[in-house]
Amino acid sequence: MNGVLLKPSDYYSQRNNTVKPLAACMATARVMWLLANGITFRSPLGKQPEDYFMELLNSEEAIEFCRAKYPWSEGIPPNEVHGMYGSWLDERVTGKRRSNFLTNLSWDSYLCYLDNGHAIMTAGAFPTTDGHAVVAIGIREDRTALRLADPHGDWRTDYTDEHGYDVPLLRADFDRFISGDGSGKWGHVPWTD
Repeated sequence: MNGVLLKPSDYYSQRNNTVKPLAACMATARVMWLLANGITFRSPLGKQPEDYFMELLNSEEAIEFCRAKYPWSEGIPPNEVHGMYGSWLDERVTGKRRSNFLTNLSWDSYLCYLDNGHAIMTAGAFPTTDGHAVVAIGIREDRTALRLADPHGDWRTDYTDEHGYDVPLLRADFDRFISGDGSGKWGHVPWTD
């Protein structure tokens, strides 16, 4: 697979989504994260899986669950709440929880997960965005950059280039753009029982 965990044919763009395409980066990234980690999911025939995920995440059931489990999220759509993916969506589309959302990841821990064949869904404030989800799908051969699947395109062009498959993210850009706090960076990593 050319050093990445996601095949080019499994890259999804949020730009062609029919359900809130500008707000569908996390749902689209989740599709790619599941595929990159070899996790089978259900989606109705003839419907883009990211549109299906958006419909589920914006259902009354999802809204009620989100408000009860994440009371701080009042006014935030469930598709924009990281915890909803592992704690709610995965069960509905794969049959069980598939990820942990960690907030203490480092550059080295990203490399370790990727070296062990695990893609990481993450988010950040890239240029021209207030918040955006991407998937780390590999490491550049010289280990100076992550390789991303970005559902909106290439962040380096302020998203004028719509092709977001295998976009590099250098270490300095990782430190600057990927969300986190003093304890580390954010990321959805495969669930371990």
